[in-house]
Amino acid sequence: MATCRTISLTIKGALVALCLLLGSSGTFQAQNSGTAANATAPNAVVKVDSLEVYPEMSRSGSAAQSLKKGDAVILELEFQTTERWCSIRRPSQTSRLGYVPCQGLERAAAPTSRAAAGAGTGVSTDGRVARSPAKDVSLPPPSTRINGYDQVASLVVNGDAIDAAKMNEFDVAARDRSPAAMSRAALAHFAAGKFELSRSSIDEAIEQFQYSLNYSASSSDLQVANLLTLAYIDLVQSQYSGALDYLGRARRLAPRLAAVSRLSGWAYYGLNQIDEAIKEWQTAQKIEPSPQIASALAKAERDKAAESEARETNSTHFILRYQGSATPALAAEILTVLEEDFRSFESEFRFTPPEPIGVVLYTEQSFREVSDLPSWVRGENDGRVRVPVQGLNSVNVQLSRMLKHELVHSFIGQKTLGRCPTWLNEGLAQWFEGRRSNQTAAALDAAFDKGQYLPLQRLEGSWATMSGPTAEFAYAWSLAAVESIMADSGMWGIERLFERFDMDPNFEAAMRVALQTSYADLERRTAAYLRQTYGK
Repeated sequence: MATCRTISLTIKGALVALCLLLGSSGTFQAQNSGTAANATAPNAVVKVDSLEVYPEMSRSGSAAQSLKKGDAVILELEFQTTERWCSIRRPSQTSRLGYVPCQGLERAAAPTSRAAAGAGTGVSTDGRVARSPAKDVSLPPPSTRINGYDQVASLVVNGDAIDAAKMNEFDVAARDRSPAAMSRAALAHFAAGKFELSRSSIDEAIEQFQYSLNYSASSSDLQVANLLTLAYIDLVQSQYSGALDYLGRARRLAPRLAAVSRLSGWAYYGLNQIDEAIKEWQTAQKIEPSPQIASALAKAERDKAAESEARETNSTHFILRYQGSATPALAAEILTVLEEDFRSFESEFRFTPPEPIGVVLYTEQSFREVSDLPSWVRGENDGRVRVPVQGLNSVNVQLSRMLKHELVHSFIGQKTLGRCPTWLNEGLAQWFEGRRSNQTAAALDAAFDKGQYLPLQRLEGSWATMSGPTAEFAYAWSLAAVESIMADSGMWGIERLFERFDMDPNFEAAMRVALQTSYADLERRTAAYLRQTYGK
């Protein structure tokens, strides 16, 4: 992606990835607000005179506190029960403040970058790829129709911990196999799974959902909720075949559930089976229309039209489709290059993507029609690597670097489940393709000295709406920051940073532990590195 659209999903509070909207009428749905859970900038303001904040998603209890009109907050998740509730926190805090009725909030515009920043740096945007925000995945927490869930959940999850003694009590009681005891144990493990998922403890969450599934034989609703959640976890880890196994079981229990078809569509899309993805999303839209799925369906249909006459060739780790003037010889050479890079990155990142990666070669016109991205963008990665190759008969230096760049994004996106901030993702992709800051160091250093640079923290999210000059600066500054990190810590530091993504409330906190630095320190160290390495 020199910036990329990724089907990856973030897991903080809710796992973010894929443009999914789980749930059907009557089910409890959670939807990511569109801001990463580690964000510090407010994305909503209170629009009513007084807005009550509740500890739970219910007006029946006492409000914990009240917000006034104009107060800025971070909207983390939206939940749909009998009404829409929003999980919020204050910009200065990492812990949840509570829940408010969503109609009391107004979305705030995202902060914009300084359009003039970076102008004149001389960084070419050739080969750049656009990265859109991670897609929202809605999780299927228990249906409000599942009797006893709230009561059981309140017993086993207390604040920031699971009550192990109470869990054991439910497990012991379930040994007599009575339906009531089995149901309580199933609900307890489902609640524990939700809790583990909310703090990104994926392995622990999977274990809890599996236990719940084993105990829930008498409740088809809870079985389906477990199967959908397990499928969701597989999807955000790019384990599409595994997700389809869970979804097949869910379909047998609930053949007319829109969520099953929605998730199945994403699984097939991830497997590059576009026709099957379209069929699933069309089915989902007939059952319960969704604007998110309508958008995904429209793009899949554009893909199908653009690839209607495409040829296909595969290798061990890639499924490649090509059209227009691209020749079989060029396709074969591209696969050879990609496989060589794949083996190299397996070693660098100590990770192997679990499913074949889709690659599509376009004519220039087809690429523009399918991607609908800014003119400075030269490629796209939304889970499939998309590059225009019109006029090429062999892999030249520019194409080789672009393919390597894109493949880095695929590795990072899947290894970190979409949690890598854009500046680090883009910086690493440029670093591995062989770019260095020798041409831009002086301009970057001058911009830093004058305070006319883009802070890295503001480059964590999407760059897709940036102007060309701003994007030039963002790429150059991100590369310089990664060069500085590599000079100090190498890939060992990057690996430590990736490992902290699961444990820390935001990226800067992860950076403080893994690299012993803050954003401000990293920016100063980057400027010093540029001066020392490339001169004034």
